[in-house]
Amino acid sequence: MNPNHLKQLAIIIKQGSISAAAEQLFITQPTLTRSIQQLEQKVGAPLLKRTRYGVIATEIGERLGQLGEKILAEAEQGNEIIRQWHSGFHNQFSVGIDPLWEYATVDQTTQAFLDEPRFVFHLRTGSAATQIELLKREQLDFLLGPAHVTVAQRELSRDVLFRDRAAVFAGAKSPLIRLNRPIKKTELERCKWFIAGASAGFMNAPNDEILSNAAKISFTGGIHSVMHLLQHSDMLVRLPARLALMSGALKAEQMLAIEEDQSPRRDIALWSLQDDSERPDKQRVRALIQDFVSNMDQQVPCFGLDL
Repeated sequence: MNPNHLKQLAIIIKQGSISAAAEQLFITQPTLTRSIQQLEQKVGAPLLKRTRYGVIATEIGERLGQLGEKILAEAEQGNEIIRQWHSGFHNQFSVGIDPLWEYATVDQTTQAFLDEPRFVFHLRTGSAATQIELLKREQLDFLLGPAHVTVAQRELSRDVLFRDRAAVFAGAKSPLIRLNRPIKKTELERCKWFIAGASAGFMNAPNDEILSNAAKISFTGGIHSVMHLLQHSDMLVRLPARLALMSGALKAEQMLAIEEDQSPRRDIALWSLQDDSERPDKQRVRALIQDFVSNMDQQVPCFGLDL
């Protein structure tokens, strides 16, 4: 099967028009039509059907079009590798980043990677549970995320680099902020809660002892909505306290002191595969991340947390 025909099919499906696809491919419409006919002869069934809104894929056409999409993506990745090589870059690394870490340290993190002149970096954020699966499938080289997660970790190595503990934060409109004393758990029961990063092992909820009120909304994989609610509502959430405060988006008084609350650790670790390659370039990137995050740990205030 001609891979080029699969790429052409994918473009037709995306465009919804053979003429528009031909224009994008810089070939004539009859040439593109012949390519699809050759592919249909190979399959023994139609791949496209016409509607008044354009062409759409048949069931088998959709499946082959998805394969064509993958070929297109890999071809573009190949072009990007060539561009990087011509620019003098030696390799590319994919690094997963915890959303709150990215939010709190975007300037420092970006600068740390920009200071390494030989490599290209793809940084992606998301829940730890999702990104650990990507790491296991070798779609990430490293993950900088929560050290304490609830997913299986047998084939992974973990290097704890940044110390942190969880704490309860109140939205700026919460009356609890003005009490200036430890908050009783009975008082927390009357509050509205939401959950951040629960499926990533980011916090204890829904088994959090102080969270007797069921939260009606949760956020996983992003932090901007969480910070907005803490700035503009009276809702409560448990977050990694040091990272949340160093972001500058929250005030110190929004971190509540809770009676008899044993705040769990929420450290940040560098994750990688245990049987990972010992390539010198990968070890250099590992050392870069370790040094950068460890320096952050030493420089950032502890905000009164027992670390």
